[in-house]
Amino acid sequence: MLLGVVLHACLAYLGPTRWPVQDRSESFLLTFAWAFIHGWRMELFFVLAGYFTAMVLRRAGAGGMLRRRLRRLVAPFLLGVATVLPFTMWIEGQARRSMAVRGVPNAQLNEPIHQAVRRDDIAELKKTAPDDPELGNAQYLAAALGRTEALKTLLRRNDDRPADTLLARLHGENALHAAARFGQPAAVALILEGAGGHAWKAELLAAQNEAGQTAADLTARDELEHQRIARILGVTPGPDEAQGRAEAARLLDPGKRTGGLRLAALLHQPLLGHLWFMWVLILLTLAFGAWAWLDERLDLPAPPRWMLAEWTRLLWLLPATTLLFWWSTAETGFGIAGEMSLAEKPAAIVTYGLFFAFGAALRLRGNEPARLPWLAWIQLPFLTFLVLPIAFGLSNWDHPVAHLFGCMLQAAFAWGMTFTLMDLFTWHLARPVAVVRRLADASLWVYLLHLPLVVALQWLMAGWRLWPVVKCGLICGLTLGTLLLADHYLVRRTWLGALLNGKKA
Repeated sequence: MLLGVVLHACLAYLGPTRWPVQDRSESFLLTFAWAFIHGWRMELFFVLAGYFTAMVLRRAGAGGMLRRRLRRLVAPFLLGVATVLPFTMWIEGQARRSMAVRGVPNAQLNEPIHQAVRRDDIAELKKTAPDDPELGNAQYLAAALGRTEALKTLLRRNDDRPADTLLARLHGENALHAAARFGQPAAVALILEGAGGHAWKAELLAAQNEAGQTAADLTARDELEHQRIARILGVTPGPDEAQGRAEAARLLDPGKRTGGLRLAALLHQPLLGHLWFMWVLILLTLAFGAWAWLDERLDLPAPPRWMLAEWTRLLWLLPATTLLFWWSTAETGFGIAGEMSLAEKPAAIVTYGLFFAFGAALRLRGNEPARLPWLAWIQLPFLTFLVLPIAFGLSNWDHPVAHLFGCMLQAAFAWGMTFTLMDLFTWHLARPVAVVRRLADASLWVYLLHLPLVVALQWLMAGWRLWPVVKCGLICGLTLGTLLLADHYLVRRTWLGALLNGKKA
């Protein structure tokens, strides 16, 4: 869990992403560090979660396991959702607004008119000439950002009719496409109101981009294409897009039933933030409890030992996980990203469910991790410096064969690092180490509280003239130091410590 601090600290330095803070300094080293951690961290977490859940099952039975595990999971989860997440969302919102004004680094739209849109400088925008070649691009940016006053001002420069954008990959699109793509219903309503009574309204609604998509079609988001367009515009997408796209769809097609869309949008809102994995773990624990209950009554068949044995397990794990990665990453590039919503992506649940089930089977069948540290020390550099770079390089290729091969390498990296680290830790940390135990006890507290601190520090340091690695190191050091001290002096021996870590905290 502590690596989550490092992972999130790196995100501000990867270039344009959906992260709320985009530093003007990018770092190849931090991108590599992010990919290295992201490629195995949650996979290993769910293997260990399954292993220790099965350990509790052996001691307490299906009912006792569910009571104990859910007590340890649900209470911290609800506490985090009620207290930490609202504060985190507020910090992220402040950072996003600040980044929207500054503009994301390396974006194509950085002309004075675009900066005026980001600042909502209406007086400056009123000076725009009707024949300004950047008018369509500025309208598109204003609609994507939801700057309705700026958009209204720019539309008036062209008699309320949106001008086409001239940006590459966006030929044929206009501000209505942008508003639909980025879930800005207020901008959609403004454009449609201005088009009312004009003969060109039908033409506006039917306008298609190079892919043959109308504005209404763009309310169903293509994740990979969405990220590319956001990068071009210098836009950091907000957390309310799903709900906004559902409302935009209703405005663009009033006869279409959107009740289901609104409900789906609500369920797919990324409201769980960095606590999404706890929700997935709760779901997997419930599913495992149901299996254990049936097993106690029906004596279900156990998996054959060859499926867990060191030299044969990859014969089925690698192809199965390759297909799951292909399903999970068809639109999201490298690694499996949780949707952070109550209706989590089935692909993420099934994929992490496989890792959880494998860990549980390891414990139930009595197979311990292999104790070959010399082989693990060979595997570690091989996976890190050969498999990972190729997998990461192929992650965004559009060619289906390259994408499938990249998914296979991602699966190989995830399982390879899982087994390698389990072997190394089993060998070198077989005996209890006080420092490691203390860090383990504090890890949930640190993870719950780290994100608002990380985002705030990234936002604070965004303008500092320091190397990205130095900034990231400062963020990690200050966050970990602050929260570990708070755990030691304020949390460990209180009711909160008992809630997070059990009675021994």
